[in-house]
Amino acid sequence: MNAPINKHSLPFAIQDLIRALEEEDEITPRRAQELLIQAELKEDDLAPWADFDHPLPDSYGRKLVFDGGFFEMMCMSWNPGDCSGIHDHGFTQWGAVQIFGPAEHSVFLVRDGEISTLSRAPVNPGTAVAVGNQLVHQMGNPSSTQFLTFHLYGCHGRSHGITADARIYDLVNREIRRTDGGVFFLLPENMIKRREQAPAPDFLTWLRDIVEMIKRLDKIRRSGINTPGIDEQIQDRLEQMTSLDNWNRLEADLQGQVDDNTGHMNDMGYWHLLRQELIAAAGLQKRLLIEQDSGDPFFTYAELYDDVIGQPCLDEFIAPYLRWVLDKYHIDFTTTRLLSIGCGTGLIEAFMVKELGLANDRLLGIDKSEAMVQVASRRITARSEDILALEGQEWDITYCGLNVFQYLTPEQCEQALKVTADITKPGGLFIGDFITPDHLRVYPHVIHSKTGNVISLRHPDLVEREHFTFQRSEILNVSRQSGKMLITNEGRHLRFLPPVWRLRQQFEAAFRGTVDIYDAVSLEPLGPQADTCPSTRYLLIARKEG
Repeated sequence: MNAPINKHSLPFAIQDLIRALEEEDEITPRRAQELLIQAELKEDDLAPWADFDHPLPDSYGRKLVFDGGFFEMMCMSWNPGDCSGIHDHGFTQWGAVQIFGPAEHSVFLVRDGEISTLSRAPVNPGTAVAVGNQLVHQMGNPSSTQFLTFHLYGCHGRSHGITADARIYDLVNREIRRTDGGVFFLLPENMIKRREQAPAPDFLTWLRDIVEMIKRLDKIRRSGINTPGIDEQIQDRLEQMTSLDNWNRLEADLQGQVDDNTGHMNDMGYWHLLRQELIAAAGLQKRLLIEQDSGDPFFTYAELYDDVIGQPCLDEFIAPYLRWVLDKYHIDFTTTRLLSIGCGTGLIEAFMVKELGLANDRLLGIDKSEAMVQVASRRITARSEDILALEGQEWDITYCGLNVFQYLTPEQCEQALKVTADITKPGGLFIGDFITPDHLRVYPHVIHSKTGNVISLRHPDLVEREHFTFQRSEILNVSRQSGKMLITNEGRHLRFLPPVWRLRQQFEAAFRGTVDIYDAVSLEPLGPQADTCPSTRYLLIARKEG
């Protein structure tokens, strides 16, 4: 048993805090926070209690600084990746925590037999957080640095065991574990007093818990510590994480959060939390489940692309405008040589062959993405090539669908138009579609794929770079195509957003011929000064000077 600590040997800031607490008649969480701030405690004051060599299963270091009877003071030590379980503080009525590093703090709501996430946010070093009896929270260190935290917990009417009988919410196993010790993820059996049924978590809260649990298990495995059964535990948790049983839970959580007509998120707070958890889960799955990573940003997206984007866009506006263009411009596809720039998966080009009479041996698709070309090659002749590197060719028609040119920088886009004009034969046509500067207004946050096997979550915003406007989209895909629920982070994609009239001028300069522009959905013509159009997608036809 440890000898009692002489409070007069403690750092002066802690002594001052003890005196202030002993002089108070009634202490609330807010008052505890105020007293802790007034004490002006520094991280160096906690150095004697630092425990960065704590056992990995403990998930953070925990040492008693002072037991004042009706209050306890503790120091916690956080290595990179350390994280507590979701927990409360037992008998604690009031308290405060001061954080001396880049911690992440999450707060949860337990109500009516359910648990959900209220917030998950970084904490500025030095911040003091009030702690009350109802607080259910979690703290972790997502950074690459070590730091300490100081914890003050109190309860009037008790003389010891202030944090005893704390609840740890194990949402993976759906149980509450009562303990008088640390609130660790992997709590040893001898520290569990009893078990109770845990409240039902919503999808994002459950996902957070299982991701943090797998990360802790994997850290133990990678440390080389001999831990019997660790591989089996990780595999079991990964199977739970990727089980298709979770698909309906995600769908249920999204219901009511998303406008069925527009795909826009109604509750942006929930949207922010959901994206955080999916990004963390995608990173874990990529590291532990996806063996190959080519560096291609479309590596995991290529196999899902048709279901999410390609087929819906082909059905909704590309197929109709292609049929319309063939008729209006008197094009005979059976004698046409066509180059598709940015062919993606080759879905649209295959449609041209099967439905519009384009000869397969007169068609070539090119794309910068090796992953996309691998998929496209199952359908058409395709190769990995950059439009900016093409020269010495001549095509009857050059085609560029799904605003591919807008993934280029403004300078590259203008250069690509000139190259495209050079390889389009005199009298030949360019056909392509683009998005307007206000495309953001119809861009959905959530897309359910054609087959229902993919949920694509998209976070768009407008950014300015070097006086040009771009739409930046962060894309997460949740898929069940493989028989497992896989989460992939497709990263950020920038699309250049020139006004419609400016792109018209650039095509006129490059092709030196007529340029016609139409709303890509209604096919109504757009005038020479147009900035945008109702559908926010437009079709551009440019004829090369003959």
